[in-house]
Amino acid sequence: MLRNWQSHSDYQQHLIQRLSAYDQKEKSRLLEFDKAISKLYLLNLDNLLPIIKPLYPDFGRPAKNQQGIIRSLVLMLELQVYSITNWAKRVQHDQLLFDICGFDSDKAPGVGSYYDLLWRFWLASHKKLLKRIRNLRPFSPKPNKRLKPNQKLPNKHPGIVRKLVDRTIKCKLPDFRPEKILQEFLARCLVDTSAQMGLLGDTSKLSVAFDGSSYKSGASHYGTKVCDCRLKGIYNCTCPRRFSDPEATWGWDSYRNQWFYGSTLFTVTASDSPYDLPIYMRIVQANRHDSVTTIFASRDIHSIYHNLSFKHFIADGAMDNYPTYDLLKHYNMIPFIALDSRTKLKFDYPHPDILCFDDKGKPICPGGIPYQNWGYSKPKGIKYRCWFACHGQEPPHDCLCSKSSYGKVVYIKPDYDPRMFPPVPRHTKAFKDKFKTRTSVERTNKRLFIDYNIERARSRSNMMRFAMATFAAVNIHLDAWVKHTNFSFVDTFVKAA
Repeated sequence: MLRNWQSHSDYQQHLIQRLSAYDQKEKSRLLEFDKAISKLYLLNLDNLLPIIKPLYPDFGRPAKNQQGIIRSLVLMLELQVYSITNWAKRVQHDQLLFDICGFDSDKAPGVGSYYDLLWRFWLASHKKLLKRIRNLRPFSPKPNKRLKPNQKLPNKHPGIVRKLVDRTIKCKLPDFRPEKILQEFLARCLVDTSAQMGLLGDTSKLSVAFDGSSYKSGASHYGTKVCDCRLKGIYNCTCPRRFSDPEATWGWDSYRNQWFYGSTLFTVTASDSPYDLPIYMRIVQANRHDSVTTIFASRDIHSIYHNLSFKHFIADGAMDNYPTYDLLKHYNMIPFIALDSRTKLKFDYPHPDILCFDDKGKPICPGGIPYQNWGYSKPKGIKYRCWFACHGQEPPHDCLCSKSSYGKVVYIKPDYDPRMFPPVPRHTKAFKDKFKTRTSVERTNKRLFIDYNIERARSRSNMMRFAMATFAAVNIHLDAWVKHTNFSFVDTFVKAA
């Protein structure tokens, strides 16, 4: 059962009271940790209580220090420490770190308390994972095949995206997420506050960018041999063996053009955010195609964020398939998706007022002049006007399109071909400007994997990998809050005292 949950205001008062004493004896260390203290001072965990309370029974020994452990893990990544064992010992012997975390006991928790909390947050059986570690599994060597630059692994199950989209539209898509509690933690305690502060962009028509990134395992793909082949002089056997990370698989990193052993971290970022803030993450098999994960991620963000309205979907060519466009139409989202590099363009759709289409999908009038794009008019479709009328010029005398001063108007319905004719055509400036914001999710990945260097933890399970990514994302939001508000704990409270 959970102990009495300390409110955020009580933690803030306790922090001010305890740290004011350090202003004289350890002022230099207080200034050193000013940013970290400021971040934890702003982190409100009150909304986490209704999320995690069902995870604890109503009887038994009360669990304590749960909030302090969460703050401690956030502080651990802020200070670039990646071993929970070493960090727990450091906090136990450092009174300042102990006070910053705000533990509700006389002694800092041990290493087991950290892992117990993380496994409680992970909605998958720990016993089954330990059983998989003990069991023998076939050895899977590093693949020899090399793909072309920027080429992604093909989907293992052709047609699966269509099946998943159909089930999503019918509200029958399975919803098993071991990471659900950590996702809710990020949403309720960080993303909601960032939205209220205006750091995500316009929440009435939010733009989101989707992308997956390789996440290497800290385990060896060779495993541990239990056979006697070495005694027989056979050193390159493929006998079944034990693996310390049975959840890791081989995947292809199209950015670095190399194979990696681990998982894929799929991230959704608010692309209009000036701070490139992540709003959703999910960890999947390394060899799973991003188009499959996109279906689950799209469903999840709509179920998690009832207070946000998603308008623009931005992604690379991995999500360029007809079922995804159908799903976005179901969610009333405008797609900004790059065409797959293997796509052969076909613009041979008949239209009474269009002579033909050019290689970019722009319609040509019967006089041989390209129409001018005039936006999207729902439900009619993509609107095009006479080029001369749009530019205030007189059309040629032999022009027979229209005698109206407004010029000839034609509509191209995306239903003809949603990939070739998206609501915002790819050749327009509006599409190009919006698609450029897709780099926001790449900058988010840079923050996770380079600035917070989460792979240095050398995690050997999906639970630990995702936990590290989640607390790094928490730090990204807190960094934005501190920068946006220009808040400093030392300047505000300690010096004032």
